[in-house]
Amino acid sequence: MSPSGEQVTFSDGTRADLANDGTGWSLRIDDVRQAHIGPDGEPPALASVRWMLAALGRALPARSAHLGGSLLTLPRAIAARRPGSEQVVVELEPALVDLVESRFPPPPGIQVILGDARAWLEAPTTGELDAVVLDIFAGNRIPPAFTSRECFTAIRRTLGPAGVLVINSVAGPQLEFTRRELATLRETFAHVAMIIQGSVLHGARFGNATLIASDAPLDAEGIRSQLAGDPSKGVLLTELDEIAGQAQPVTDADALWSPAPDLPRYDEALAMIEAVSTAVRAVKPPG
Repeated sequence: MSPSGEQVTFSDGTRADLANDGTGWSLRIDDVRQAHIGPDGEPPALASVRWMLAALGRALPARSAHLGGSLLTLPRAIAARRPGSEQVVVELEPALVDLVESRFPPPPGIQVILGDARAWLEAPTTGELDAVVLDIFAGNRIPPAFTSRECFTAIRRTLGPAGVLVINSVAGPQLEFTRRELATLRETFAHVAMIIQGSVLHGARFGNATLIASDAPLDAEGIRSQLAGDPSKGVLLTELDEIAGQAQPVTDADALWSPAPDLPRYDEALAMIEAVSTAVRAVKPPG
């Protein structure tokens, strides 16, 4: 952790590292960066946030709900790009809400609610939202309450006719979880798409996947234009039959968590680099 860093302890005992790395403030859990706040108006540092921005369309939503808040990375980006937009953020973790309110106040138009997002879905303003963003992780995994058909159906009721659901999801080498999530969304919404990197899609590694669903046709051209040139090399996929295959939709009864991330840890990577460097020095001829 940098000298300017500190730890934030969550209600379940999980500890997150908060540090300023020179580009802004980052929040990490188990060496995975969960949120980043950079200078206003600059492109978000996290590829997953840039993908979600693209998925929301060229005309960003005037009214949106964010299930899961963290440091409000995406809501801040929307507020900067669409002044006057109305956003509600539902965050379960009191330590995060306290951190935002005390250290990183939200810009105008963002209301932060401390509470359970699944419970909030039971009685929101029905059918009036332009977008719902689902970005909830517990210990770097998506909890079962937010992977099921019942959850997606409840979200669908909050959306207007052209409303869109955007999910910050994950994809592992086997893709089984992703396939089932796609099957569940396709059962619930008329149009479904996914943003993913080719290396993740082909099973080379674990990574993010942005899932997009709506009852209205998606602006695929607009999404692709916003992804063009992004260093993450995320691609939009709209033909999902082969990927989803015969996967079964997820229900609450399945209690399905997303897979644990299989990511290299920084300390292990540094140790490996040092070991290789030592070996190279040992065999390198003098002079």
